[in-house]
Amino acid sequence: MAFCVLAVFRLSVKGESLMATYGWLFDPKRCIDCKACEAACKQWNGVETGIDVRYRRVRAVERGEFPQVSVQYLSLSCNHCEAATCLRVCPTKAIFRRQDGIVLIQEETCVGCGLCAKFCPYQAMQLNWQRRKMEKCTMCSPRIDAGLPPACTTVCPTRALMWGEWDQIKDQGVDQVENFSPPMLTKPAIRFVTTEWKG
Repeated sequence: MAFCVLAVFRLSVKGESLMATYGWLFDPKRCIDCKACEAACKQWNGVETGIDVRYRRVRAVERGEFPQVSVQYLSLSCNHCEAATCLRVCPTKAIFRRQDGIVLIQEETCVGCGLCAKFCPYQAMQLNWQRRKMEKCTMCSPRIDAGLPPACTTVCPTRALMWGEWDQIKDQGVDQVENFSPPMLTKPAIRFVTTEWKG
């Protein structure tokens, strides 16, 4: 199942144009820790190297006890939450939400205080210590504006990471998996596929 830009606008009941919103769909069973999503994100967004800023990170979590051990891989970034705590606590109002639900940082207003990072349960907010500005995933908003999907989703070889209109994703899978922060507070735009593969 693959997702792409399906519609930029949707008609409401009253006939007014409403912007579609977007989200992620991730299948942890398919992730092989290749980090292609990380590389594509860093390359397309021009993220500086050597400062430990990554808009998308693949996290490996070891589980169980020998000899019954396993590793869970989670490809995580900003989840562009419906009730984003980072947006609510920013003292300079540098964080804002577009009509399509994408949460962005207004660079010229950001003072790099890091308060947003303290309140983000997904560790999406990161300080670029050279520029003294907070940075995070933008969901490749310029690509979306051009009718293209986020760079990270175009290179995943196993299709573990997908993206699309939130209305088509929100009822799929589950809203939380092990090692992912509880979603009740922030309502993140991500769902997880947990069904077993059909052999």
